[in-house]
Amino acid sequence: MTDWKSLSEQLKGLGVTIGKETKFKKNHPNKHPIESVVDGSFREVIYGQVFCHEEIYQQDHTHGERPLYPKQPIKTLCEWAGATALTPGDIQDFIFLDTETSGLAGGTGTYAFEVGLGRFTDKGFHLAQFFMRHPGEEPALLAGLSELMDGMKAVVTYNGKSFDIPLLNTRYTLMGMTSPFTGVDHFDLLPLARWLWRIRLESRTLANVESQILGVQRGEEEVPGYLIPEMYFEYLKSQDASPMKGIFYHNAIDILSLAGLFSHMAYLLSDPHSDKISHIEDVVALARFFESIRDIPQAQKLYQKALASDMPEDLYWDTIERYSFLLKRQDAWEKAISLWELAAKNNALYAIEELAKYFEHRAKNLTTAKEWTLKGINILQEQHLPAYEHYQWQEKLRYRLDRLERRLS
Repeated sequence: MTDWKSLSEQLKGLGVTIGKETKFKKNHPNKHPIESVVDGSFREVIYGQVFCHEEIYQQDHTHGERPLYPKQPIKTLCEWAGATALTPGDIQDFIFLDTETSGLAGGTGTYAFEVGLGRFTDKGFHLAQFFMRHPGEEPALLAGLSELMDGMKAVVTYNGKSFDIPLLNTRYTLMGMTSPFTGVDHFDLLPLARWLWRIRLESRTLANVESQILGVQRGEEEVPGYLIPEMYFEYLKSQDASPMKGIFYHNAIDILSLAGLFSHMAYLLSDPHSDKISHIEDVVALARFFESIRDIPQAQKLYQKALASDMPEDLYWDTIERYSFLLKRQDAWEKAISLWELAAKNNALYAIEELAKYFEHRAKNLTTAKEWTLKGINILQEQHLPAYEHYQWQEKLRYRLDRLERRLS
């Protein structure tokens, strides 16, 4: 017979516990409050206290390969943003803002648990990051944000018109507070980044733009943005703020990149013919941008500069097309015709159609208009276009040919 008592004692001697003596212990990590992880202090505001981390970056600070402080005029940048009342002297009244939130989709259930703000001062670039230790501190965080926004004339964000500012406005409303963003000019740099680097960069996320344009390389402390909401909820459960240090780093780099991009964009728009603009794709993008804001003389010079340079074939023919239509709108018919004739040699149907239009309606040369139309029909038969596109071109060209034949008869 087995001596269970003896066996039990032997197992205990080996460090094995059995039966009711077996206990599963939860792993309780050490609790590190935010002030022990990130340098900062608690600000007294109307709704209590809010934790705030602050830093000053010198005026000659470079972020990646670019200066942080804007040295070029911001006039064109202000015109693009519709902030024509602002002047270079107002640069210290600009706030660079980025939020870290409890979710990436927005909505009334999403809140900002950290708000980073930056501004240029006489001492340098002042960074302030507000953090709430739990949702109950949201009124205090919003009050701290309002204090720093007081007297500011403009806010600079990246996708802030669609996300950050609407989210913060919603939170102010839910808390029964007045938003500090009412009447403040807004520079959302994402749409401008799309204008300037759509051709050259496949992705215009802030992370990719700061890397490719500013030369910023984030350090090991970096936390991927998609992990941040989950990390904050884990912090609320554990009250261990150790992982929050990476989120503060992520937010700080976002703010610095906003300021660096703002300065670099001001440089590009104030001196678009600079020899330092080495990518021909950027020259074409600047031409398109100035055309979009109706600075036609600047756009024409940039299109001409681009076409006089080596560039990828697809971009070359696209630029020919865009520039030709700009010339058409300016009634610069001779220059437009020369570009259409060049494109027609490359079997561009749009150019052939434009030449047919010109000779029918302006030159009143119906015979030449018919010749161009017939050429378009012949080229269409040789090209392998999608069915719907082929049908559209066929209908337009046949309709034009029928009209010309009636007029000629």
